[in-house]
Amino acid sequence: MVSGGSSVASHQSYSSASTTGTGLRSAFREKVGIMQAWKPGSVPSNRDKLELYAYHKVAVSGDAPPSIPSSASAADRAKYNAWRSKSGKTREESMRLYLQEADRQLRVYGSAGAPIPHTSGNASGSQSGGTPPNGATRTPQTTPAGSRGAGSALPSSPTPRGLAAIPLLCAAAAESREAYLRRLSQTSVETAWWIRQEPLCAPVGDLAALPESALLAVARFLEHVTLTTPCRNLVASFCWPLHKSFLVLWMLVILYVTVLGSSRNILAILVWGSRRTGLSLHREWGEILPMAAQSVSVMCEPHQPLTGRLVGLVLLPGSSSVGLLDKTGLADTSPALAALSMVAFLAATWWYWLLVVPWLAGLLLGTAFCIGSCFVLIEVAGV
Repeated sequence: MVSGGSSVASHQSYSSASTTGTGLRSAFREKVGIMQAWKPGSVPSNRDKLELYAYHKVAVSGDAPPSIPSSASAADRAKYNAWRSKSGKTREESMRLYLQEADRQLRVYGSAGAPIPHTSGNASGSQSGGTPPNGATRTPQTTPAGSRGAGSALPSSPTPRGLAAIPLLCAAAAESREAYLRRLSQTSVETAWWIRQEPLCAPVGDLAALPESALLAVARFLEHVTLTTPCRNLVASFCWPLHKSFLVLWMLVILYVTVLGSSRNILAILVWGSRRTGLSLHREWGEILPMAAQSVSVMCEPHQPLTGRLVGLVLLPGSSSVGLLDKTGLADTSPALAALSMVAFLAATWWYWLLVVPWLAGLLLGTAFCIGSCFVLIEVAGV
């Protein structure tokens, strides 16, 4: 049995394991052992359980069979559909995705054996980087106030689901056109990828979930059209750039909702106080905003897909302001003043966040539409 503390610490050490050959297989086997012994602090969602199951099945057994017996139970059918949705991926790619998904779930759900404090000022530092597909991105870091940048095994509180998903969305946006077409050729409407996604920043029906819900609805519609049209390859070639664009726009929406929600909470704390609001300035300023800034830095790394890097560069002024306030020492001497300064910066540059960035997002979609049209012409010409 792996204890809670060792589970979290272990998942960090295996994240840095080699992602090729024997190193990848060894890291995968050890991660499977950790997940089998893991006692989560909160119950993972069925979607997350099936996601991990599917990556494991493809890594161990390859693609799913064409069908299952009609007498299969609802649970077995759900497992089969999840497995089939990952068909087309290589075993090595599935091992890498399993490692990253396992890291994300350990980070999001915590461990029952190691309860994570929310307000302790001496909670220790940051998470180490995870191993995404192609050995690419680092996971977002949690850096408590008073120890910003100090390395440690445990975050002081769980990473928000939206921020924790950004490395996975970066990996998904790196999918090549050939891999995308191959995956869609083995995907049914019931096992479509977008239809299984859900808002990450707020519960479905909540006002804060509306931007994500709208984006997911459009992406699901495009995917449904792709899977039901007779000319699937042509439509899929057209939709591939749009698919990648929607993934990075989803990351943009996650960061917008997270930062705006945190800014609103900071203002409420400064006006009404932590006791009356039930919110923590340490949590909002000392953890969530640095995690959002780190997510932007991850998107800007050179191994990320071009669309992800472009969106990361657009958001860089916001993340840089967090780092600048940290370097001045204001975050340590007066966290309330530092938090207020950050909110004031966002308010002063409202025109950039509410006018320029949405215009650039529209430009990205327009460019994706043009590129998709070019791919259709290439398919028709048989080049």
